Amino acid sequence: MNRFLFDNRFNYQVIRHSLFFLLTVLGFAFILYLQKDQSSFLSVLWLTFGNAIFFFGYSYLTIFLLVPEFLLKRKILLFILLFILTGIGFSAIKLVISDQIFSFAISPENVPERGIIDLRFVVINTKDMTFIVALFCIAKYVKDYIYSERYSKVLEAQTKEAQRKLFQSQFDPHFLFNTINNLYALSLLAPEKTYEVIHRIKIVLNYINEEIQKEFVELPEEVNLVENYIQLEKLRYGKRLKVEFIQAGNLELYKIPPMILFILVENCFKHGCSFDAGSPWIKIDIKAENGKIFLKAENSKPKTKLKQEDALKGRQLSNLRKRLELIYSPTGFVLKISDREESFKVEIEING
Repeated sequence: MNRFLFDNRFNYQVIRHSLFFLLTVLGFAFILYLQKDQSSFLSVLWLTFGNAIFFFGYSYLTIFLLVPEFLLKRKILLFILLFILTGIGFSAIKLVISDQIFSFAISPENVPERGIIDLRFVVINTKDMTFIVALFCIAKYVKDYIYSERYSKVLEAQTKEAQRKLFQSQFDPHFLFNTINNLYALSLLAPEKTYEVIHRIKIVLNYINEEIQKEFVELPEEVNLVENYIQLEKLRYGKRLKVEFIQAGNLELYKIPPMILFILVENCFKHGCSFDAGSPWIKIDIKAENGKIFLKAENSKPKTKLKQEDALKGRQLSNLRKRLELIYSPTGFVLKISDREESFKVEIEING
């Protein structure tokens, strides 16, 4: 039904307009037939059909020529003049061709004694035609408005989906290069641990390849990804890195857009620990309760000089905010960034 009403391909338009014409003719013919006891339905149908051609012709000329070429271009006075002259012209032609049949059969009280081709009657007929044309125009532009609104919503949804996939696909692979380098060194120094590392890399890559295409994933799956990622990063830092990972609530009951938590944790490593030659620390807190998910990722600031605004305005956090806005709308989540002297913290509260 939606395709039949709103599809603008030629064949659909022909079927739609033809059906509308036939239904209009049948509807008016039936009404007039009920008003005229002595007329046969076939004669009334024929009269209605003949006159409907002029009504529709006037309507189509107005809708598809006069309105777009004059009214929409703000040539209002010229539009009004042409609209009236066109109506008078159609009325005169209709009355000539009808040869008084329609008016004598339907409204004889409006026919003057000296003949139907009278200026007064032409004006009256034009007024009647104009009213019907106005109804047709209203119906046409209401339908176009509904179509444009529906089409705009479809485009908006497609744009959001494209942006969502773009943000999801902007995965920073720097940790993979670091891990591969560490894996090479580990294979020389402690080859018995290489299997575990390869297994964790496989989990991360499989998640990125498969789950990232989804709009939502189970929260425990995202937690599992982060746990494997942390273990891989610990290869770089060893015992000098302290990671605190707190989980609370029934995580199994909640879903989350993929890579949300991962980006928070990765940001901690990238902008905090990577520049800290001392004893960096990271705190990760996940809590799910009362229909909400609370994520918090905090990292120590490096002792060396670093433009912390790079973290604040980093591409990943910026994209993360845009992505959350696409999924939850700007009022459907809360994202807080705290840039302190000793630490950098990002907190997210979203509906689960």
